[in-house]
Amino acid sequence: SALDGTALLVAWVRSSGGGTGTVIIGTPSGKDPGPLNAFGELIGADAAAQQALTAGGVVQVRPDTSLGMFSLCIRNGLWLMSSSSDVMDEVLLQLESGSPITSDPLFAKAQNTLGAGTDAHVLVHTERALRMLNTWWMPAALERLDLPPGWSALDVRARPDALLMSGLLVPDGEVPLLMAMEQQGTGRNTLTRVLPATVSTMDVQHITLPEQWLTARGVEEKEHAQALLSWVDGAMGTAKAPASEGRPEQRWGVFATEDPDAATQALEAICVEACDTMSYRGVRLTRLPMSGAHERLLGHGFEFLERPWWMVLGDVVLFSDDPASLNTSVDVWNNGGSLAEDARSAAWLERISETCSRLLWCDVARSLPILEAGLKADLPTSAGDLDSLWSQLGGLSMQLSPGQHGTHHLMIGLEHAHLEVKETGVLWSTALGAPVVRKPDIVRNHVNNTREVFVQDVQHRVHLLGSNGKLLWTRQLDGPIMGTVAQVDRFRNGKLQLLFNTEGSLHLIDRNGKDVGGFPVSLKQKASAPMAVFDYEGERDYRVLIPTADGSIRNFGLDGTEVKGWETPKYSEAATNPVVHVRIKNKDYLLVVDGSGHVNLLDRRGAVREKSTLELGFSASIQKVIPGMEIQSTALVWTDAGRALHKGLISGSSKVVATQMGGRSWLEDLGNDGSEELIRIVADSIIISSEGKPILIRGFGTALQQELDVYSLGRGRHVLGVVRPGTEQVSVIDMLGRELEGLPVQGAISCSIADLESDGLLELVSISGNGTVSAHRVPGLASSAP
Repeated sequence: SALDGTALLVAWVRSSGGGTGTVIIGTPSGKDPGPLNAFGELIGADAAAQQALTAGGVVQVRPDTSLGMFSLCIRNGLWLMSSSSDVMDEVLLQLESGSPITSDPLFAKAQNTLGAGTDAHVLVHTERALRMLNTWWMPAALERLDLPPGWSALDVRARPDALLMSGLLVPDGEVPLLMAMEQQGTGRNTLTRVLPATVSTMDVQHITLPEQWLTARGVEEKEHAQALLSWVDGAMGTAKAPASEGRPEQRWGVFATEDPDAATQALEAICVEACDTMSYRGVRLTRLPMSGAHERLLGHGFEFLERPWWMVLGDVVLFSDDPASLNTSVDVWNNGGSLAEDARSAAWLERISETCSRLLWCDVARSLPILEAGLKADLPTSAGDLDSLWSQLGGLSMQLSPGQHGTHHLMIGLEHAHLEVKETGVLWSTALGAPVVRKPDIVRNHVNNTREVFVQDVQHRVHLLGSNGKLLWTRQLDGPIMGTVAQVDRFRNGKLQLLFNTEGSLHLIDRNGKDVGGFPVSLKQKASAPMAVFDYEGERDYRVLIPTADGSIRNFGLDGTEVKGWETPKYSEAATNPVVHVRIKNKDYLLVVDGSGHVNLLDRRGAVREKSTLELGFSASIQKVIPGMEIQSTALVWTDAGRALHKGLISGSSKVVATQMGGRSWLEDLGNDGSEELIRIVADSIIISSEGKPILIRGFGTALQQELDVYSLGRGRHVLGVVRPGTEQVSVIDMLGRELEGLPVQGAISCSIADLESDGLLELVSISGNGTVSAHRVPGLASSAP
């Protein structure tokens, strides 16, 4: 109570004897001895000790037998307590005859940058802090950090799940590391896609001008710089994965490039004579002919690259002394399981600033073997003795970027995340060898009733993957699939086929990837919209309607021929939306929106059944049709060319539900109560409104893809799926805006959710940018399976 409303100073100090200790200094707001007496009783100070304190003496107290002795003193109205008697002596000496730390102009400059309204402030002299860390860590372990000397002044924000510190570093003089950084600017860390999820530490720098970077850092010996660095453009760094289950520690040097071919040529040019090579899964590994070149150019952090092997994956060049480490990267590149897909790590790396000049990161709980390796052997306790503490900590990151007037921006974060809570559950991953262009379709296996994954890549090939991820077949198509993929039973025997159209053809493929007789059907005119397939009476007598570029609506049966008796409608402007079937009072209506936006109502034969005065306008995109009690009271929801959202009745009345407002909009009955909620994606946020009032705003920190998926989990529950293209992640949130446990995961396009094994548990199927299809067991979905 005596310290209520006052500042409390906690300092970490090194004594002249080489030891370290903490000193806590408070300034009571009054002279009432009551709080001091209460505090004395709390920490075990008897009456004699309290009398000595009042007289200005130093007393030793031990609040608990599990703690060491503390020194306690009151001088000049200050309460002082220290974990070290030596440090207390130093503090009292400083108080009596020393110069205040504020007389240091560098400290004063740093202190003046602190903000207001934060939970606390932290000031650290980096060089002195490293010297203090020498108490526990071996010098070689600290040299690799290569931290610039100076005072850092940080504002602290304490959150339930993280401790966040941000501020400025005021360097002590001209520091080559910082001068080099100023020339290179900032950038994103693009290396996580080629590193396995087991990686627990990274040191990444942003490099765009390698030659200038070396010069600014004072590197004089630049032999092999042309071969090893001239092509580097973007993120450059090192990564480690701790040893586990008989596997030794793995280490990588990782370098981004805008020109992989130039990098390959420069590195191959070193091999005057033949270099050692090997191959793994079609990727060539080559060993450098010289030793220690990376350390001479880049410093102690690269010393493990003594005589490394190298390879190229996409736009990244990887080096490692251990070929097995490179093989691991090839595996995650092809199969998934990369650091970018690891929900625990990706969530923290996404939360901190996207761009910086340098990033130091580790997952504390998973880095214990690496941290212990750098500790001195003669410590009284080991890091392993604190396992219960380490396991509670997640990402620890430090980011540095150029500032103004000689200062540099510094951000430090420490995450509270129990190791066992956020581990991902990848059931399987299958690499297709090319990026995928559309959301995965989930189809039923009629043999065992499991679900399979049907996808198409940029080369127009389609692939069918079994429920266990095994690639069942691949075949080439004539173009991209338009719209949905339907399953039909052509022969009425319980065996299902896949039905879909491209711009030029209508396809019917059996479960073995073979064309069914009569297919594919070559369309005389290119399709202008996806097909629609109807089984009017539920007797598996299918009709396939396809709008074509000449304005016609073509009608095919599953024998591959056009249906007889169909009066082919033809419009001046070709339809760009699929035909919709509505049945009201035992009457069938085929809704055709022609290219001008007029709604046409046809019967099963293609003749006009009824008139509509509703006009949608050019380039309208129908979201859904809501049947009414009568056809004229049936409603359409659509977006116009400007992405404004409309709702109108067949009878002709309509209204604007939402303007563009910088994003896209959807109408959905999320509460299953007959009323519709408006969902909008604007920049990085999902906004849900009801009756014009926002009921949920969920920001993600990075721009969202302008597409939304609404998944029904049964029992009236819905979740929303979104894609974050900047970080190549997909995520799912519930109706309270909470991200489901186990997410996000890596994904470049919309995901699908299905019970693949028909075991009552839902899986999430995502597809990475390189075409790797992965199935995830998401804890947040498990309890929601229908």
